[in-house]
Amino acid sequence: MTRLPGIQLDSRTLAVLAVFIALVPTAIAALVWKTRRTYAGFGRWTLANLLGSVCLALLSLRGTAPDWISIALANVAGLGAGILFFQGSRKFRGLRLLWWPECSFAILGLAAVIYLRYVTDDIAIRTVAWSVALGGFGLACGFTLLREMPSGSRLSMGLTGALFLLTGVIHLFRGFYTAVFESHPSLFGPSPVNAILFASSGLVAVGWTFGFILMTSERLLLEAKQSPIPAASLRPAPDSAKTVTADEVREEVQRIVASEVFRRSARMERFLSVAVERTLTGHPEKLKEYALGRDVFNRGEDYDPRADSIVRVEAQRLRRKLREYYESYGRDDIVIVEVPAGSYVPLFRYKGGGNNISHPQHSEASNG
Repeated sequence: MTRLPGIQLDSRTLAVLAVFIALVPTAIAALVWKTRRTYAGFGRWTLANLLGSVCLALLSLRGTAPDWISIALANVAGLGAGILFFQGSRKFRGLRLLWWPECSFAILGLAAVIYLRYVTDDIAIRTVAWSVALGGFGLACGFTLLREMPSGSRLSMGLTGALFLLTGVIHLFRGFYTAVFESHPSLFGPSPVNAILFASSGLVAVGWTFGFILMTSERLLLEAKQSPIPAASLRPAPDSAKTVTADEVREEVQRIVASEVFRRSARMERFLSVAVERTLTGHPEKLKEYALGRDVFNRGEDYDPRADSIVRVEAQRLRRKLREYYESYGRDDIVIVEVPAGSYVPLFRYKGGGNNISHPQHSEASNG
């Protein structure tokens, strides 16, 4: 064991140090989430970092606290962090949350750990089960971020995805090492594998938190380049007889979702963006209540609008937010985006008049 003056660097000490190291990026991520515009998934990543720190803290109590705290609760926190990291990665990539695969995987992992502690008390197989569960989440997050990366985000997504893959490999290697070489493993035994596990825990937490912030910054920069938003006060008033163009509508939507009214409201941002884009691309038929419930609010193929009013409720909220935006941040905007009552199809016009870009009508009562 390595010794420094007054400090014994065994696995337990490394676990405690990893807790404090991991709490620093957690606090930074929370501050960024609260004060800056972020994207869907960032909140889940922040909470996952916190749960990861809680997991390490509870694990460090092994031998001094009851097993239901240092084993059961520690694994609940660790597997909960895995779920949130995976869901945050999917939301950032714009993928639907399915819930059942990741939750089922976590429940199976937790059930195995509890069974192998309180029924058979086999620490070796329990360690393998725990390592496979956490390793599986690490690989799933890594592959989600690394698959088909946008050209403008390859640095940040590549870095973060690689760190998740590395985390997954470390956990899987620990499971393999335990199964082959350790018949009676100890979490805090003087093992090089344990030292690597705890030393890397805090470091990768710092690395992927930096990756989350970098991914957010790169996406903001990419969107700014693709859709420059000129100041409304510098734009000449358009001819009221002209039709609002698709580019003007998209610029206006960027202004809306970047405002404080919509900041940190990922559901409203997605609802508005999907509704506008489907209207602009000539697919108003995809703005029926069933399609929106399935695609925007993750209700699944068995969604029944008659039993679940989520789309109608959120549409009313979206209308209120748009009114709030145009009464404050958007009071000088030239282009107006509206979602009329009784319809999910947005209309676009110039302030004080002008023509809408399209006039398809789909009633909120239409559930087809």
